[in-house]
Amino acid sequence: MNESSTLDTLMKMLMKSTGDRKKHIINEFEQKFQLHLTQIRDRKNPSHIICPGCQQHGHVILYGYANRGKTRHRFHCKKCERHFNDHTDTIFHNKKLRNHLYPFLEMMLNGISIRKTATDLGISPTTAHTWRHAILRYIEKNKETFIEILSNEEIIESSTSEFKPSRKGLPRHLDIPSNTQVLQFQCNRQKQFYLTYLSEGAIKPKNQLIKGKMSVELAGTPINTLQTSSADRLLHHSRHVTELNQQFADAYQRMRGVAQPYLLKYALWYCLCAKLSGLNPKERLHSLLLLCL
Repeated sequence: MNESSTLDTLMKMLMKSTGDRKKHIINEFEQKFQLHLTQIRDRKNPSHIICPGCQQHGHVILYGYANRGKTRHRFHCKKCERHFNDHTDTIFHNKKLRNHLYPFLEMMLNGISIRKTATDLGISPTTAHTWRHAILRYIEKNKETFIEILSNEEIIESSTSEFKPSRKGLPRHLDIPSNTQVLQFQCNRQKQFYLTYLSEGAIKPKNQLIKGKMSVELAGTPINTLQTSSADRLLHHSRHVTELNQQFADAYQRMRGVAQPYLLKYALWYCLCAKLSGLNPKERLHSLLLLCL
């Protein structure tokens, strides 16, 4: 049985199970798809252990183990006197239900709602909400690994959308921001993505907002202004960025808007999903986990 069918089987069993059976399936999920400590250590500290407090490496020494199984190392920085371990400053840090993260990430990749995820995993919606936003923060922090500056010498697809600021997520005593938010997705023929986010401009009526304005440029010049053959025009499509924009627009509508601080984070999330779409399940999970370190 390949990894894709194994993953599908485990997910179906997880959704139908309860109690101890659910816990057993979650543990099996972790055993098959877990990210080993050596991979975490090599990703965070490829050449030497760096203290997350003072960012120094010459003063760090081994200081025992952080768990009873003696698999997770504990470290001590003699300069800032800080103690840390392999999970410090990662998505695994201080997670009591750490083994639930693997099926949680798969559900997040599949676009399953927070409440449905919480029900299937046997965790609270508050925990699911906290985990999701923690993952989005790590993705924004490490966006340079999948968001790339695109060359002006190639064909660039772009999609521009405007959003009215939302009261969602704002405390009652704060007013709604008075600026329109603008997102522009850009993509080349190698499915490399770039994202531009602006929060400026006067508020517009809803029917005047730009929604998915598409354009295709070659060497910085709009394609529709160039004299090209009919065969070349077939190559000047915008289907990659159109698909990405539609996925984000559908999610935005399904969530009934996104709080202003999270609009960019969710846009980055959908860029990442498009980037990972060609990988097998295990590679996709590991790529996402490595971004959360």
